[in-house]
Amino acid sequence: MDPDLSAQITGLDPRLVYRLKVILEAISSGYNLNTYKLDSYCSETAKLYVELYPWHPMTPTLHKILIHGPIVIEKALLPIGMLSEEAAEARNKHFRSYRMNYARKFSRESCNLDVINRLLLTSDPLITGMRPIPRKKSKPFLRETVDMFLATDLERDPSQDSPSDDSDRSDDSGDESEDSFDEETLTPANADIK
Repeated sequence: MDPDLSAQITGLDPRLVYRLKVILEAISSGYNLNTYKLDSYCSETAKLYVELYPWHPMTPTLHKILIHGPIVIEKALLPIGMLSEEAAEARNKHFRSYRMNYARKFSRESCNLDVINRLLLTSDPLITGMRPIPRKKSKPFLRETVDMFLATDLERDPSQDSPSDDSDRSDDSGDESEDSFDEETLTPANADIK
């Protein structure tokens, strides 16, 4: 998402759009976040919103993210990006395929039993651990986003924590040097300390 283009299309202030991009990128990254830095950044963004648009009340969703987001992230057991529904949504296509191609059709009970058995089989950690998981290509994080990550969390790659959907997989040759990074952005691969 290009914040300047989005701001031009929506008529919003580009600074606000950019700050919201940084916040959404941070909370969906899968990395553990420094909640003090996030709280400070969200508070400044909320003040900017109220300063720019005092005539329009903040939406409940934006209020939850900017005002209560850091508290929720601090109390969560997992990084907030890992609590996404993407994995469950990605399994819907498998469910349909298993129901149409691999399940008995003479009763709902046996059809559901066959589908559940197939889903359990394909989600077995032993079996899925045998498959190589190619690194996903990802866009670089903004510098402000990387500043919100916990330093110890940069030692791991969150894409390795949960299996990705087959449609998201792509071959990454890893041509980029791990020692170099752009001052403005940092990719998850470059953030790894190996």
